[in-house]
Amino acid sequence: MMGIMRWVCGFLAMSAAGSLLADTITTTSGDVIHGTITGIHGGKVLIETAFAGALQIDRSLIAKMDYAPESPLYARTNPSSEAKTEATVSRDEQGNPVLIPAGDKAHALALSDVSTLWGKDETDPDFPPIKRWAFQASLGLSGNSGSSTSLNLSAYIDAVRTGENTTFKAYASMNKTRSEGVRTAERYIAGLDFEHRPATYASWYLRDEVQHNRFSDYKLRNVFGAGYGIYLWNTKTEGRVSLFRFRVGLAHTHTEHYPKTTRYGRSTQTDDDVAIDLGVLFHYDFACGVSWNTEITYTPLVDDLDDGTLIHESKLSYLMKEFGVINQHLSDISLEAGMRNEYQTRPTPGNCHSDTSWYVRLKKTW
Repeated sequence: MMGIMRWVCGFLAMSAAGSLLADTITTTSGDVIHGTITGIHGGKVLIETAFAGALQIDRSLIAKMDYAPESPLYARTNPSSEAKTEATVSRDEQGNPVLIPAGDKAHALALSDVSTLWGKDETDPDFPPIKRWAFQASLGLSGNSGSSTSLNLSAYIDAVRTGENTTFKAYASMNKTRSEGVRTAERYIAGLDFEHRPATYASWYLRDEVQHNRFSDYKLRNVFGAGYGIYLWNTKTEGRVSLFRFRVGLAHTHTEHYPKTTRYGRSTQTDDDVAIDLGVLFHYDFACGVSWNTEITYTPLVDDLDDGTLIHESKLSYLMKEFGVINQHLSDISLEAGMRNEYQTRPTPGNCHSDTSWYVRLKKTW
């Protein structure tokens, strides 16, 4: 019996010692959470607990934090800058944990000044490694029935290769619509875009896009453009991208119209022109998992600036992992809704100035 009591007492003593050695967070309400602090990111402290798994505690709710990791860490004070400091955790005169930079051990860094903290062998949460190749594909199907019946099918796929100063993108899209059993829209687009950035806010680019539109005044249209780009801003904060880019250059446009029957027979008209290539791209990632993307290109002809084509596309994406409970299964799937508009200032007689399509689709990224 005495042996059993000694074993129980020893077990309780070891458990108490383990609690004392574990990291602890004391909240402003007086609650004490024991576990292993794994990092600081996005205004939250991440702690792994034995009773509730991984928790994220808002820093504004933390009154005190006792932190004693054995391995070196990386710390960042500005989440919008890639600059980071290697440091180890020590104690100040009051016994509070502080960070000692490896390159400047004379100046301690308070935890309250740190925006991001992660293990030396872990991935940088603010600036994760760049994927050399990234892919995304989306598919949408919508329709209605009743007084009228329609069915719309849209799809999009792209592949992006990113280097330190270069970006190469290949993409393709398709949109088809049937109304009352009759096809009323059919468009296919494919393109390539290469950009080199010798400086943070400057770039030069080459792009080529070909489009086949069954319900338009042209059968095939190809635009090859080249020029310079300027980034009015281009930031990345806590993994969220915000950019505004303007492009200006020259383009060659080749347009093949649908054959027409005249009294002399059937003939196909083709046009080759030089145009000014203008483009604007705006992208913004919100903190709630929503992102907004707008891209506008305008190519007026050099010899007739009143004759041009303006293409506008805006889309809103919502990352499904923000639903919370199902984030592990939907972390790379988004719900996307957008609009694409093509406006010709001088269409062939009998054709409309504007061609607009709407879509709602699911997007997967990998």
